[in-house]
Amino acid sequence: MARFVYEALDYKGRVVQGEVEAPTVDAVVADLRKIRYTVTNVREVREPIAQVKAVLSRFEWVSIYALAVFTRQLAVLLHAGIPLLRAIDGLRKQTLNPRLTRAITEVHNDLKAGYSLSKALAKQPDVFNPIYVSMIRAGEMSGAMDELLNRLAALLEREFQLRKKVEAALTYPIIVSIACVSLCLFMVTYVFPTFVDLFKGIDVTMPAETRALILITKTLNDPTIMLPALLGLGLMVVGLVHYFRAPIGRRQWSWLMLELPLVGPVTKKVAMTRLCRTLGTLLVSGIPMMHALQITSHAVGNEVISDLLDEIQTEMSAGMSLSGQLIQHKVFPPMLVHMAKVGEETGNLHNMLHKLADFYDTEVEYALMTFTALLEPVLIGTLGVVVGFVLIAVFKPIYGLMSVF
Repeated sequence: MARFVYEALDYKGRVVQGEVEAPTVDAVVADLRKIRYTVTNVREVREPIAQVKAVLSRFEWVSIYALAVFTRQLAVLLHAGIPLLRAIDGLRKQTLNPRLTRAITEVHNDLKAGYSLSKALAKQPDVFNPIYVSMIRAGEMSGAMDELLNRLAALLEREFQLRKKVEAALTYPIIVSIACVSLCLFMVTYVFPTFVDLFKGIDVTMPAETRALILITKTLNDPTIMLPALLGLGLMVVGLVHYFRAPIGRRQWSWLMLELPLVGPVTKKVAMTRLCRTLGTLLVSGIPMMHALQITSHAVGNEVISDLLDEIQTEMSAGMSLSGQLIQHKVFPPMLVHMAKVGEETGNLHNMLHKLADFYDTEVEYALMTFTALLEPVLIGTLGVVVGFVLIAVFKPIYGLMSVF
């Protein structure tokens, strides 16, 4: 329960102010209307600790795994004949994520206040995305809520598996890159300064490699240079993050991800997997094609492809077919166009899309294996070049000194 301060007019038009405890703002308004009050203002009163928690909660997120587990559990409970309100009440006490627990609690309160499940979920957009809400709404309209929840859980589980494959493929390159940078910083910052002091007392001409490494060492150990440099680098990173979060920046980043030599094929296959599986799941759930395309455009994870799907949706509203529009854009593979055309002709488009999603899922796995196989020698070679340069810079003047004697 939360505390609310309200301002209202009674039945005589007099201003009334007060404070009440209620689960939501809507509950406060409903209670005041029962006593013939006209509400003019309602705001929640939060204690300082509650305000701090509210700020921190913005940085919390719900993992797709926790959401998939909740969805699967809800489907099982509803299939067993347990009423929706009781099922939600039981699940909010055993979720895997604190943010999800709070969201389910608010959904439970909204259900008690008379909201439908889809409307209650729509009030938590940071937890339940449009795909989730649309499929729940379709389940409410069809009366097959448990079946729709099972499909939704399967969709979330496949998305979770897809993300894990991508993360696993990126783990090795990231670890090698961190090791390379850490080793170089350690040698330049702690190891090489000892040799620099040794070289100062020796009258010998330093090789170009050694002079370059001495300059790098002095730069890295000079706070008057490094502090402004790190500050500038930090500001640049923050600026780039904000830029790529803006609409034009997201589109440029999406285009870059599709065009890069090694990354492009993987990005494209991942987007095709999401497109086929999401659109197929929405269509088999009874959601109309126009609405399904609109939702799918936000699920592919690439702004360029999302914009193309919005264009296709506009053209299809004028009577064009899906396959006829897909073939107009080179980003969509010929197999997707062909299977979509066959699905439209046979009236079995959702099954064709699911088969394509399984195919592209396998393609993603092979593409990630190829990506890591090609990237591994590049990273190892880069590490070898950097370490070799440092070793040459250190030992070349020593060998030159030994040759003098």
